[in-house]
Formats: sequence, structure tokens, C-alpha cells
Amino acid sequence: MVFVQKYLLAHWSVDPLFVVMTGIPVYLYFAGYRKLERTIARGSKRPSKARKGRAYLFGGGIAILVIAVMSPIDYWSDQYFWVHMLQHVMIMVYAPPLIVMSAPWLVIYRGLPVQWRRSLGRTFLISPRTSVLRAIGNFFMHPLVGFLLFNFAMYAWHFPALLDLTEKNRLLHNFAHFTFVAAGMLLWIHLVDSPPIKPRITPEIKRIVPIFFTTVSSWILAMILGFASTPFYSVYQHIPGKLMSGMADQEIAASILWVLCMEPFTYAAIANIKKFMDREEDYDYHLTLLTEQEKGIRRRKRIPGLY
Repeated sequence: MVFVQKYLLAHWSVDPLFVVMTGIPVYLYFAGYRKLERTIARGSKRPSKARKGRAYLFGGGIAILVIAVMSPIDYWSDQYFWVHMLQHVMIMVYAPPLIVMSAPWLVIYRGLPVQWRRSLGRTFLISPRTSVLRAIGNFFMHPLVGFLLFNFAMYAWHFPALLDLTEKNRLLHNFAHFTFVAAGMLLWIHLVDSPPIKPRITPEIKRIVPIFFTTVSSWILAMILGFASTPFYSVYQHIPGKLMSGMADQEIAASILWVLCMEPFTYAAIANIKKFMDREEDYDYHLTLLTEQEKGIRRRKRIPGLY
């Protein structure tokens, strides 16, 4: 009971800036979701499995962000570097793919008032005055840019002097979290499908390249932290009552980065390989079927998953 009280129930906090930045898209998402259900289901309160599943993914991604930023994890991240690393992995590697896979873009857009939607559509998609903004958007949506920004953010914010500074400056700390989420989404938008955004890396098998090199990049950072001869972060060295040594703290953080950062990328690689192979299998089947039809050969209807 003491453990639950000290580590799970105590030290919850509310960050007003975080509440605003996540609360607005969450409100628009659920407003748009209700409008979408009324339009598609014709009054039915039973959503399709696909829409319901995406809503759960979106909620899961937001929940991970909330737990990482406002739960005791945020408090203990000031005491232990390994907890801080866990927080970074949650924000950068676990929350973004769930949000991207939920494909919330049109749902959030639908949550806006009709006049706002029309005005934003004309301004940002048609108006020649915003061509520069569209060019900037296309630049950041390039797969190489997303890959470089993700890895740059991962290394830059774990540079000793910069991480020590974020622990002393709350505004800079919040900015680091924002860049983690933004860089994570800019990378994951190319690793998983998120309609109606058109995939920039096709076929899916090519997505293995950024997945592989990002995973290796995280391993290299983990090895730098884990095999160091001395602890890097002075801000964690002189905390009253802390029994864990600075080197042990850093080694556990390296283990968290190595293992937990690898898992989502592994699942993404497996999913993309499976999707590519399934499409190739369907292509081969239909090609064979067309060939047999030309030759006058009849075949029984295909059973899903079998020939």
C-alpha cells in the first residue's frame, strides 16, 4: 500500500500548456467523430469496427502522452535518469505511431465549424498566397527529413549539457517534449499507413530501410550511454536521498532505450513485410486467374487465406 501511495497515487500534476495543446485536438476529434457517425451510420449509435478501432488507437496515443507528462513519471524523471529516458521513449516512440495509425486528420478537420473548414481549405489548399506554406509542408513531409529530424532530436536532447539545461528550465523541457512528439509523428507518418495522407515510401518493403537505420541509431546511443566509464549528467549526481549511483542510473536508462525503443519499430517492420507479401500474393493469384480464364480453365471460388 505504501508503494502504491508513494509511486502511483502521489505526484500527479497538471501542465496547463500540455492540457491546451492536447485538449484542443482531442475535443475536435471527438466532435468530428460524432459528426462522422451521424453522417455515415444514419443515426445508428454502433460504429464500424474500423472507425472504432482507430478511435481506440487515438485515445491510446493521447493516454500515453498524458501518463508520460502528468503522472508520477514526470516527477520521478527529475530524480532518476532512467525514468526520464522511459518518459522520452513513451513520448517519442510509443505515442506517435498510435496517433498516426488512427488517421485522425479528417476526423479532427470535421470537428471544426463548417465555415472554418471552408476558410482553411481555401486558404491552405488553393490560395496562391499560401504557396510558401505548402512548400514548407511538403519539405517537412519528405521521408528523409522526418528520418533526420527524429534522429537529430533523439541525440540532441540527450547531449549532456542540453539535457541538464532542460532539467533546470521548465519551458525548455516542454519544448523538448514537443519536438519529440513532432519528430516522432514526422517519422512514423512514413512507416505506417495514415489515410488520407498518401504514402511517400512505396512499396511497403522499402520502409524497412528507415526502420532499420533508426533502430540501429537508437542502439548506438544506448551503447554510448551504457558503456561510458563515467555518468554524463551532472544534474542527477547530487540529489538528496538518492541511493542509486549515477552510473547504474545511466546503465538502466541505456537498457530502456535499447529494448523499448526497438519493439515498436520491430512490429512496424513485420506489419509492412506482411502487407507487402499479402499484396504480392493477391497479385499472383489474380494474374494466374486471368491466365486460366484466357485458356478456358474453370476454378472454384477462392477461400480467403487459401487457394
